Amino acid sequence: MTVVEDVTLHVAGGEIVGLVGESGCGKTTLARVITGLHRPLTGVVRFCGVDVHALRGRTLRTHRRQVQMVFQDPYLTLSPRQTVRQAVTEPLHIHHIGDARSRAARVAEVLNLVGLDPQLGDRRPRQLSGGQQQRVAIARALALRPRLLVCDEPVTALDVSVQATILNLLCDLRDQLDLACLFISHDLAVVQQFADRVAVMRHGRIVEQGTTKQVGSNPRHPYTRELLAATPAIGLDVSRTAVRTSRSG
Repeated sequence: MTVVEDVTLHVAGGEIVGLVGESGCGKTTLARVITGLHRPLTGVVRFCGVDVHALRGRTLRTHRRQVQMVFQDPYLTLSPRQTVRQAVTEPLHIHHIGDARSRAARVAEVLNLVGLDPQLGDRRPRQLSGGQQQRVAIARALALRPRLLVCDEPVTALDVSVQATILNLLCDLRDQLDLACLFISHDLAVVQQFADRVAVMRHGRIVEQGTTKQVGSNPRHPYTRELLAATPAIGLDVSRTAVRTSRSG
């Protein structure tokens, strides 16, 4: 069975691309192909001009540092037995990066980067709010200094007010780190708040893509128009310039 077919998608450094579509349309499968978790039957995934699925051994290991994924439910992606510090340090251990001192410094750095006090490092996921848990998941993804962040429905499980802080955080990271971000969502209203470009997916295909303004003001495909007609007006306060991440959210 073909899940994703005839898809062309490009994400540049310093850009957030929103991939939007209904559940079951192939968004997560595409994300897993991009990150190398699934191998496509045909087609090529290129990262900085290199065929991802042709990599082997050390070059594949090096590539995996460059592309990291953030999943929908942070509580399920974080081990309940690990502290925040252990969770964020784990990727550095796996990839044999640094010594104990440099790893500790990197953990403190990325926790600050996502708006968390490093003193939270001794807590476990159950002791954190949903927003804090997702910030930890993002910090862990950033520990390896990736160039591409693939976010699969990262705010769906969060309250609307907390969603805004996470979206602000992603915008800040995009600007500070020149980070490329593929943001996957079923909610066009959320994506319209902060993405640079939007790609609309249906039945495993990209049916329309363009700048957020183009897609929002002049949709060409009937399915995009359906999504826009069903999009509620939500009050997410997302800024692309101001750093307003909260240490408590």
